[in-house]
Amino acid sequence: MLSQMLATLVGLVAGAALRPVVVALAVPARQPADVTCPACSPRPVPAWGPHALRLLPPGGHCPNCRARLCAPWLPELTTAAAFAVVAAGGAAGWYGAAQYWIAFLGAGLLLIDSAVQRLPNPLTLAAALGTLALLTAASAHQEAGSLLRAMTVAAAAGGLFTVLALCGMGLGDAKLAISLGAMLGWRSWQAAVLALVLAYLLGATVAVVLLLARRGHRKSTLAFGPFLIVGALGAALITSS
Repeated sequence: MLSQMLATLVGLVAGAALRPVVVALAVPARQPADVTCPACSPRPVPAWGPHALRLLPPGGHCPNCRARLCAPWLPELTTAAAFAVVAAGGAAGWYGAAQYWIAFLGAGLLLIDSAVQRLPNPLTLAAALGTLALLTAASAHQEAGSLLRAMTVAAAAGGLFTVLALCGMGLGDAKLAISLGAMLGWRSWQAAVLALVLAYLLGATVAVVLLLARRGHRKSTLAFGPFLIVGALGAALITSS
């Protein structure tokens, strides 16, 4: 319980660091990663550098005119919830660090994909490279798990979603699947399959709810990245015991 509380607090801090990145990257494809306030444009809000956190407080207001740029506390609460889930699974060691890395970047990707239906390369590539590096460290320290299986699942997941991208699914999902597949594959094949099942069940459930609520129609597009992330964290938690 204490570890979950600590992880939640750390998640709040990590979410604050993630906020400027989320705001900067939650833009349409090929648009520069800047935060330009629509109320006082063309004065941009710096999205990177040492002053970014000060300029993008948890309230989500523009520091120039106080107009709202994003929902208050959303990155902080999302990251805190993701960290709490990882802590509930008893994550430890280098593999635990890989899970927290996925939770951190996954929180940002979840928010960005939900807002603009894209998974930006800076975060998906950082997730893949960081996860593989941390799992390599876990293997070097002989932690329980299999680096070979993690690499195999990562390649299989990336290949599967690349094929699906040819059928209309975003290529960003394929890049995200590499890091998620590696994290789950380290533990077992079953964890990876469970994550995929959970992702599709969640996606189908949300789609049906939106149809019944008349918030969408049969040709509406739905960002799938959030379901992949939630499904992966859920599968990691379920298979942790």
